[in-house]
Amino acid sequence: MTYDVVALVKATPSTEDFVAGLGAAGTELRVRTVGDGAVTQLFDEQGALLVNLESPLYVQVPGEVERQLGLPPGQVETPVWWFEARATTNEGGAEAARAYAGELVRRLGGRVWLAAGEESDV
Repeated sequence: MTYDVVALVKATPSTEDFVAGLGAAGTELRVRTVGDGAVTQLFDEQGALLVNLESPLYVQVPGEVERQLGLPPGQVETPVWWFEARATTNEGGAEAARAYAGELVRRLGGRVWLAAGEESDV
């Protein structure tokens, strides 16, 4: 089972923004990419997988974000960049995913959607 966190950001992200998100998740975490770079994985110091960070998607279709997240129509203005973090049940995973998403939204504007269907103002 995973704990999903989605950052919906307004501005076009840069590599610097992504790296800042990684730093917010935890500077002590180890990083590995898989799937030809499509997924970035974060591990704790003991080697336990905490979070899978998927490459961002640019969503332009009105209503698509709401459809994917099960929200009422008209809740999200498009276009947005969709960053998804899938935390494992390992200790620290959910916190790292929320910190990563929160830093992206802090830097780029937008909002965070949490697995429980909640939103966070960051």
